Parts: sequence; structure tokens; C-alpha cells
Amino acid sequence: MSAPAPAPVVHHVDHGGGGHVVVLLHAFPLDSVMFDRLVPLLAGTARVVAIDLPGLGRSPVPSQAPTMDAVAHAVTGVLDDLDVERAVVLGISTGGYAALQLAAQAPDRVSALVLGSTTTRRIEPDVPDERRDVADEVESSQSTEAVADSADEGLGDTAHREQPELVEGLRRTISAADPDGVAWMARAIAARADTTTTLRELDRPVVLLFGAEDEATPPERGEEMLAVRGDRPTRLVVLGSTGHLTALESPQQVADVVGDLLRDLG
Repeated sequence: MSAPAPAPVVHHVDHGGGGHVVVLLHAFPLDSVMFDRLVPLLAGTARVVAIDLPGLGRSPVPSQAPTMDAVAHAVTGVLDDLDVERAVVLGISTGGYAALQLAAQAPDRVSALVLGSTTTRRIEPDVPDERRDVADEVESSQSTEAVADSADEGLGDTAHREQPELVEGLRRTISAADPDGVAWMARAIAARADTTTTLRELDRPVVLLFGAEDEATPPERGEEMLAVRGDRPTRLVVLGSTGHLTALESPQQVADVVGDLLRDLG
């Protein structure tokens, strides 16, 4: 029997501290810089670990086949390296896919989930065939231009109006991304499994976090996920004046939600 493939190596920043460990998983095609405004608001009450998902930010392009299972293995690898047994995992958009896959793969490593602007289903805004087409285009052109519109689409109307600097920051992040890494992650997104059963059966607290101005993954997705949970401990939070990238647009509101969850965990 062959040994399992090693987990992809990923970059992470450990903002040490006491209490619960909170792992932050970012959206595509961004990196953990999207949490720079959130981390200081959490670091006083928790140990915060911000991860660059495989191929993005400062994480190298993996040699493994692109799958969400490999992404989840990478997160588990970080927990192992830090001697962290269990963590609260906050995933936004693609980070939510990774968080759910981690919960499917190793539920004992998860003390709670915060799932933001995401879905358990293989539907828009990440239709598999469309993500594979994006991967092909980015790879062949060796440019991230095909995903440049994410800078504008990720933010709600209020952020565009009141925080225009966020758009420029997102554009810089996307422009600086490694095209091969973006292509790898796009294919991993395309290959993801439906995780509805995982969400239904996970016996851990779950917070569903959505932006009222999110057109890509509207609050109705959160309502669908809430219904799936049945009577398991779950809370749906819809942030007003906020789009898809909740943790970037409204960091204080997200920090308050996470703080409430940490207090509930004790």
C-alpha cells in the first residue's frame, strides 16, 4: 500500500497568543493579506493563524494534483507544525470550501466553523467548467488578467463608495499573484466535492456569515445552509452594507461575531 501524498507546503503567519486558535482561510485569487485588518482585532483574545492557500500569496505552487482535499491537507499540516490540536476555522468564499473539506477530512481538528460568503454546492460563482476555463487562460497567458475583475466584484456598493482604497489593494494582490498558482487553485475549486452532508453532520458550532450586498454569494445561500443544519448549533449573520469579502470590508463586525463565538466556546 503506497504512502499518502505529503501535504502541500504553505506559508502562514502565527500571531501567537492565548485562548482558542483561530485559523483564517482567504478568498480566491487573493491571499492572507485580506485579513490584515481583522487580525489585530482578534489577536488580543485568541491565537490567530493566517494561511496563504496553496499556490497563492507566499505559498508555492504544489506538486500535487489540484484538489480541495490537498488544500485541506495543507491546513492540517500547519496545525501539526504548530502543535495545534483543534481550531476555530474561519473561511471566506474559497476559504469556506477549504474549511468544509477540512471538517470532512478531520472533524476532530475543528472546534467550530465560521463560513463566510460560501456554499456547500458546486454552483455559481464557481461553476467547475468555468473555473477550469479560467485556469487554462491564466496558465496559457501567464497573466492573472482573467481574474482581475475579482477586485471590483468582491466588494459591495458601500465599500466601493466609502473605501475605494480596498479596490486598489485587491488589484495589487491579484496582479502580483503567480499565474501558475492561480491556475492550480482554480482547478482545485473546480474539483471540489459537494459538502452538504459534511455541513449537515458536523457536530460543532457553525456561524454562517454573509454580506447583504453580496451578489456573487447572496444571503440566500446562508439561509439554505442554515436549513441544512437542522437543530445543530448554528447562527446566520448577515452584515449590512457589506459585500462578498466580509472580513476585509467590515473587519470590526466580523471580529465581534468571532468574539461572540469564542465566548460561547468558553
